[in-house]
Amino acid sequence: MSKDNVTSIKETKKTQCCSYEVVMLVHIIADKETDAKTQLDEKGGIVTKRDVKLVNTQILYGEDKDK
Repeated sequence: MSKDNVTSIKETKKTQCCSYEVVMLVHIIADKETDAKTQLDEKGGIVTKRDVKLVNTQILYGEDKDK
């Protein structure tokens, strides 16, 4: 018997979702605090310190789109 009518199952590629807690110190140069807040929200600022802590890692599975 032929196996031509058998559908192969796609292999899945293991991926991970990593969650981080990030604390940053950001400097904004502006005329007043309200302008600085607007600039921070729209464009960002100068990051002078960044502390990163891994909070959680969860294994996910999904299709490998290259196949």
